[in-house]
Amino acid sequence: MAKRRSTKTIWMRIIAFGLVIIFLGGYVAQSTLDLLANREQKQEQTTHINVPFKAQGVVNIREGVPEGALLYTGNIEIADTDQKREQGLMLRDSLAFDQGMLFIFPQEQMQSFWMKNTRISLDIIYIDDDGKIVSIARDAKPYDTTPLPSEAPARYVLEIPGGACAEADINPGDHVTWVISQ
Repeated sequence: MAKRRSTKTIWMRIIAFGLVIIFLGGYVAQSTLDLLANREQKQEQTTHINVPFKAQGVVNIREGVPEGALLYTGNIEIADTDQKREQGLMLRDSLAFDQGMLFIFPQEQMQSFWMKNTRISLDIIYIDDDGKIVSIARDAKPYDTTPLPSEAPARYVLEIPGGACAEADINPGDHVTWVISQ
C-alpha cells in the first residue's frame, strides 16, 4: 500500500509540475507577444508621421518631343541630395494626382528604386539627360522591396501617384521638362 501511495504521489506531483510549467509557459508566451505588440505599436507611433508636400517646382510631360501635346503637369518636390533621395516619398499617406518628386542625380547611369517604407503606390519614371522618358515602373506596390531598375541609363527620376501614367497616357519616349522655383 505504501508503494501505491508513493507512485500515486509521484504522478500527482508530475501532473502538478506539468500544469505549473504550462501556466508559466503560457504567461511567458503571452508576455512576449504583448511586448512585441507594444514595441511595434510604439515604432508605428514614432515612424507614422505624414510628411507634408512642399511644392518646389513644376513638371510638364509632353508627347514625344518638348513641343508635343501636354499630357501631364504637376507640382514637384526636389530630391537633389543623397539624404533627400534616400528619403524620397517615404512616410507619405497620400499624394495628389498633380504632385510628385523629381530625383536629380549627378550623372546619367542605370537607376534602381524600391518601395521600402513607401505607403502609397507610385509610377516611377526614368528620364535621360535630354529629358526623354527611357522607362516607367508602373503602379509600384507600397512597402515592396523588389528592385525596380531603369531599362536604360537615366539621370532623373520622377515619381508620381500610381496609375497617373496610364491615366495621362505617359509612355517611354515622351519628354519631361521642369522649372524649379526655389
